[in-house]
Amino acid sequence: MVARGRVLVIEEVPSQETFALWDGVRAEGWDVTAAPLAATVDAVRRAAPDVVVLNLHGAGDADRRALYLQAAGRLALTRTPRRPPILLVGDAGPDEKPLGVADVIRGPYSARHVAQRIGSLSRLSTMQQEMMRRVETAGQYGVVPPELEPSNQFHEPKVLVVGAGIRYFAIERTLARRATLVGAFTVDTALDYLERQAFDCVVLNMRVQEAAEFTARLRRNVDHFALPVVVLADPREVDEVDAAYAAGADDVVFHSGESAIFAERVATVLKEHRLRESLKAAYARSRDRATNDALTGLFARGFLLDHLSRMVEAAAHGGRLSIVGFRIANIDEVNRQHGYAAGDHLIRQVGTVIGRLVRGEDLAARPGGGRFVIVLPDTHVDDAAGVAARLGAVLRATRFALPGASEPVSAEVVSAVADRIDGDDAESLVARVTL
Repeated sequence: MVARGRVLVIEEVPSQETFALWDGVRAEGWDVTAAPLAATVDAVRRAAPDVVVLNLHGAGDADRRALYLQAAGRLALTRTPRRPPILLVGDAGPDEKPLGVADVIRGPYSARHVAQRIGSLSRLSTMQQEMMRRVETAGQYGVVPPELEPSNQFHEPKVLVVGAGIRYFAIERTLARRATLVGAFTVDTALDYLERQAFDCVVLNMRVQEAAEFTARLRRNVDHFALPVVVLADPREVDEVDAAYAAGADDVVFHSGESAIFAERVATVLKEHRLRESLKAAYARSRDRATNDALTGLFARGFLLDHLSRMVEAAAHGGRLSIVGFRIANIDEVNRQHGYAAGDHLIRQVGTVIGRLVRGEDLAARPGGGRFVIVLPDTHVDDAAGVAARLGAVLRATRFALPGASEPVSAEVVSAVADRIDGDDAESLVARVTL
């Protein structure tokens, strides 16, 4: 079974606690190996990890701890084919993020928690790599993509806080200087705000099960499918956080009195969201007749195959690559009943929805007819299946207005998911999901 990615843990004296932690991260699908501090640089070059974890639990005294932090700086300056992000786990100060460290995790946390943060860092790295690959492929067609512009760089983020209770005031004190806050004490009020205003993040201040139900509801809505969701939970609910993640929450933070930790986690989610939005905006500005499908604006078959060839080659050296295919099963029926103009209109609208819902690093294309393909770099096939299920649910729940039809029409969408296997090329991979 293909792992979700490779994690290299740097630690000197593993404890029973950290043994259990890394076993839990392995259970989440990550390939975890360990190396001592002295072998850090060599281990990174040899293992080519997706994420490096510096485990301060095994650091010992203050002098030894300082050596760990120095190692982070050295790694940041080391030349490797892929420079992995560094995650610090352990007793760092609330505002401490040393040179070279991309993110910090402080307690309390679970293995699922740590695995989720590892995945988030890996995704940020993937986004940056995919942007460079996309530029190279576009260059084959004589297309020069616009430079990446940070989304909303000069705009203060707006955060919707949902839920009543005394913790709301702690959230307000924590985030007020970092974002514009809007409070909604009930779910109905929150949904009303979301229909009328644009938000950069939602914080759910409620029981984890209620938060999972609310998140699942958001993920069924085209407009809120990718909106970041952070759940603020009671530490006693640690065994219930899986439900929130399964529903589509981006992070779960335990209310522990450390306001700086909570603020940092929200900032991390916002950073990832803004980078994704920036990538999607850059790709939209670079649309060209040479690379994009005229009907939907998604990438055309030629660009799909050329770019996928690069991705297959990269994945052959230890990466992961998954692909999702969608087909409008009733497109022939729509053409017969309402005419080809209506069929084209349905294809265009389905393509528009897919283009809106995919992540910034994913490539959405229309190979032809009523078929669509989404390529997901560095994505485990189980995660790709989740993407297919959520996106398919949105498409099937949407009614489309068509010319010549007296009532809105549903798209009967079927899907397939595959991951790269040995011997695959771009053509064979696409063929496995174009039903």
